[in-house]
Amino acid sequence: MKKFFALIFAGIIFFAGCGNEETPDLKTEKISATNGVLTVTHDGKISLAHELMIHSNVSGKVLEKYFKDGDDVTERQKLFKIGDAEKETELLQAKTKLGELLTTLPKELAQKKSVDELQAEIADLKDRIKILEEESEAGMVYAPIAGKLGAESVRLGENVKANDTVLAKIGRTDSAAVRFEISAAEKNFLASGKPKVSLKFNDGTKYSREGTINLLNDTTAEATFDNADGLLHLGDAVQIELDGMKLSDAVLVPESAIQKRDGENFVFVVDENKQAALKKISLGGKAGNQFVVNDGLKAGDEIKSEIGNK
Repeated sequence: MKKFFALIFAGIIFFAGCGNEETPDLKTEKISATNGVLTVTHDGKISLAHELMIHSNVSGKVLEKYFKDGDDVTERQKLFKIGDAEKETELLQAKTKLGELLTTLPKELAQKKSVDELQAEIADLKDRIKILEEESEAGMVYAPIAGKLGAESVRLGENVKANDTVLAKIGRTDSAAVRFEISAAEKNFLASGKPKVSLKFNDGTKYSREGTINLLNDTTAEATFDNADGLLHLGDAVQIELDGMKLSDAVLVPESAIQKRDGENFVFVVDENKQAALKKISLGGKAGNQFVVNDGLKAGDEIKSEIGNK
């Protein structure tokens, strides 16, 4: 019994010691609005320039694909067949049956047997084949222009909805684009200013041609590059560098303060009582070791400046 109480007493002392352990100082940083000329970088992937979305006029399943993703195609080249597999089978069977009946008809005429019934069956088959062929042709999808197809398209057997599902994307073969999210501060400058636009590959080498920048909407920009030499490949990860970005009231957050979870970005925001709470933020481009904040932080917010486990 004495040994039992001695163990309990030792445990109380141990846990009391843990509770009294000092917490290290919280390193914080107050967010401020930045004004100045910066070089801003964005990560992105090579995609099609001046791209068009390809849709189907009918709903159904993808029965055929006549190309490989990323192919160059000519205008009006067959791309997809969309429809009903059972009706396609019925069409094939009806054509086979019609051929058999047309072969049988001369023999029946010679023997004068069941000619009227046979001719009626042939007429019905022809009518049904015409309807099925029209439906089948309506499900054919052709390239609207000559160009390069995107790196991804719908799969065989996938269900698609008429005039809604994007079957594939097509764009010009002699140029390429990189799209990326931008902050309000970046958007305000790009609406009137023109930075120097360059592209870097994953190995750090710079593409020889400068690009042009366009605003697609309030939150997305597109850098377009001449690709006459075919060095820019669809889907490749690259970095866009915008030199000479004059930003007003841009909110910047240090990279060391950002925590990534499930592909999203967070920071610890500190309140007046020095209590830190995790908050989701949206990021724009990177300037040095800081990111431009799209949403989630404002000037005056205090954040934990360093995250131990990112």
